[in-house]
Amino acid sequence: MTDDRFFRRAGPFRLDEIAHTIGAELCEQAPVDFLVHDVAALENADAGDVSVFCDKQYAAAFASTHASAVVTERRLSSHEHNGAWLLLVANPRLAFAQIGHLFYPPDQPVEGTGAQAQVHPTATIGSGTQIGCGAVVGAHAVIGERCLIGCNAVIGQGVVIGDDCAIGAGCVISHALIGARVMLDPNVTIGSAGFSFVPCATGLLRVPQLGRVVVEDDVQFGANCAVDRGAIGDTVIGAGSVFDNLVHIAHNVRIGHHCVIAGQVGIAGSSVIGPGVLMGGQAAISDHLTIGAGARIAGKSGVMRDVAGGETVGGYPAAPIRQWHRQTIAVKNLTSHKGD
Repeated sequence: MTDDRFFRRAGPFRLDEIAHTIGAELCEQAPVDFLVHDVAALENADAGDVSVFCDKQYAAAFASTHASAVVTERRLSSHEHNGAWLLLVANPRLAFAQIGHLFYPPDQPVEGTGAQAQVHPTATIGSGTQIGCGAVVGAHAVIGERCLIGCNAVIGQGVVIGDDCAIGAGCVISHALIGARVMLDPNVTIGSAGFSFVPCATGLLRVPQLGRVVVEDDVQFGANCAVDRGAIGDTVIGAGSVFDNLVHIAHNVRIGHHCVIAGQVGIAGSSVIGPGVLMGGQAAISDHLTIGAGARIAGKSGVMRDVAGGETVGGYPAAPIRQWHRQTIAVKNLTSHKGD
């Protein structure tokens, strides 16, 4: 059961409505007009809840759950259970996520400008957009329709933000063009100057950072991410890519569509990341590299060379994943003592 202090629940929904939403096959004995009130984990569910069983390691919880309905796949449905009505789908995790969005749709912005917000008179604000308390919108900025700009967010001069975006509290955006349906969790920084210096007679001279950040549609950034603008040219984030908390993307990096980047990843300047790349937490990508489409980078890897499309690498320096495993075993064997 979710905490109603923090989440606004829709519904209840009829069992057949839920089945239709996720394209599920509903077991024959199920009462189609039964009202489902909430989503819950197998072990915490009560009567009236719908849950999910997508991994056989949770078979014991499936057998004892009090959920009235359970989303699962045909292969797992043969496990013992307590009589819950089954909704059979090909991908239970996806289906359960869809049910979650049905019960807990995102909050819609309430058009208006909060107390102490500052919107420059030359800025353009689309209809249905909410500007939170203390937010600042700079000169000639353009914010689309139905956007939510969180409290104390700063939207810099000339920034463009597309429709249906959610910009979290404390975010700072400058030198950027943001697409539609982009979501930024709190304290994301987009458009800062890149880290680039050259020695001179008086010390270090910062190289002018004269590019932009271009974020395409349907991108999501977790809290405290930082994306630097290009030096000459743009930093580009491809459509549908998602970023966990605390990711840093340096200047002139180009990231393809639908990449998944886990927490604390750092990508150095001018590297090119192909579409569909997955990066595990704390991976580090050196500068001016090319990571091919569909590559997989294991967590904590240090990538110092190009990675071919579809290749999986790990370790430091990163090597093909099987080679890395062999190296790890060899080192373990070399350092082990007889009798240990």
